[in-house]
Amino acid sequence: MATESRAQSAPGIAFAAGLLTWAVPGAGYFMTGRVFRGLIIAAVVVGTFALGLGLGGHLFGLRHVRDMGLLAYVYGFCDLGAGVGYFLCLWANVGVVDQAQRATSEYGNYFLMIAGLLNFLAALDTYDITVGRKL
Repeated sequence: MATESRAQSAPGIAFAAGLLTWAVPGAGYFMTGRVFRGLIIAAVVVGTFALGLGLGGHLFGLRHVRDMGLLAYVYGFCDLGAGVGYFLCLWANVGVVDQAQRATSEYGNYFLMIAGLLNFLAALDTYDITVGRKL
């Protein structure tokens, strides 16, 4: 019963925690009191994102729709999962240029997408913890 009352009283806080985790990887876990989990998630997501950029991966977005079609939306959605890091890279023009000449560029693309998808899962996990569905 305590779980039900908590779930009904905190949907706004749960949404804020999930959104915070999406924006800054691991930050929403600090709201729930799970500092160690937040640090682990932050290290994994940011490390995977940085590794993807280092391998020559590039961030997909609407500019690729003409060349790739609908698949660019899927890749762009995955990259968007990195939160503020995605927008900072677009703003700083980092990871925007396709580096297909590098042998590791495809691996980099996948590392960037995996980082975003992991962060989406972390945001959902934070939401579930905050509403009381998960301990």
